[in-house]
Amino acid sequence: MLDSQHTDSRSAVRGHRVAKALTLSVTAAAAVMLAGCGVGGPVEASGTNAAGANGDQVLRLAHVYEAGHPVEKCGVATLKKELEGSGITVESYPAAQLGSEAESLEQVATGGLDMAIAGPSFLGVWHEPAAVLDGAYLFEDVDHFVETIEGPEMQKVYDEMNAETGIKVLSGWYYGTRHVTSNKEIHGPEDMQGIKIRTPDAPLYLTNTKIMGGTATPMALDEVYLALQQGVIDAQENPIPTIASAKLNEVQDYINLTGHMIQGINIVTGSALYDSLPEDQKTALASAMDAASDKVRECVETEEKETLEEWKKGDGIKVNEDVDREVFAERARQMLPGEVSWGDLYKQIQDAK
Repeated sequence: MLDSQHTDSRSAVRGHRVAKALTLSVTAAAAVMLAGCGVGGPVEASGTNAAGANGDQVLRLAHVYEAGHPVEKCGVATLKKELEGSGITVESYPAAQLGSEAESLEQVATGGLDMAIAGPSFLGVWHEPAAVLDGAYLFEDVDHFVETIEGPEMQKVYDEMNAETGIKVLSGWYYGTRHVTSNKEIHGPEDMQGIKIRTPDAPLYLTNTKIMGGTATPMALDEVYLALQQGVIDAQENPIPTIASAKLNEVQDYINLTGHMIQGINIVTGSALYDSLPEDQKTALASAMDAASDKVRECVETEEKETLEEWKKGDGIKVNEDVDREVFAERARQMLPGEVSWGDLYKQIQDAK
């Protein structure tokens, strides 16, 4: 289990992030004022619950995924369509236009942004148990993932996070199953040794990678292509749709089907904004989120299957299916609970398979 030094460290990290978030909110507000004077770019990041031209409440949604990724073209597109006539209009800012995953989440927490899409590891910086969903080899399959995020254990976690931080989870979407790409075949933990693997910049990714035998190098997603091309890093890990939309298959020789994370992402907002919505709009938003969640899962699973088949038949990245996933999974089962504060919850979810 984590000792008091680690606990103090996490508290310091959260304090630093809150301070940084306040700075981001002030900066965003200043940018809007400058834009009104003809200075700066066209993106307006600050202010919440703005009124649109048709009188709708405009909710700004930020995420880091490309416009061609299922998150945007399936999830956000469905969300917009389902909310037509509800009095809510969603404005989407994909591809990290308003900042990184962590920065967007910080802006939501401090009221500078209406909605953001963030993974469990990033929520875990604000409320540690929320990170459990990103624990390596937690889920048996996608159905197990969906049952968990809709179940009472995670609802309790989300309620506690909301009370502690003011961050409210509106929905969870299936993001995909993460695999490691590299320039050599990876069959087991011994092949991960000495490899610099890009991960998102959240603490749990470093822990997962260490347990799998590799060395994590945190980096923003939009920097990964060039870093792989230039040899700054050796490998990276992501779901197949993300690998394809970011064209990372162009700069890696192998995709190794490690399947180490069956992963979701969370759509979050601030409690103050959510509480300000009338009941009919809350109902419409919940219904739209459910429809978007179903559509994203459909799109992601289709892309995972079709893209993998294309790669198997093509002359580019090679598909390595000879991965001893059980060895990796057993290492996670044995090692991860002792590295985190939510080890008991991790084991509880695993036992429910």
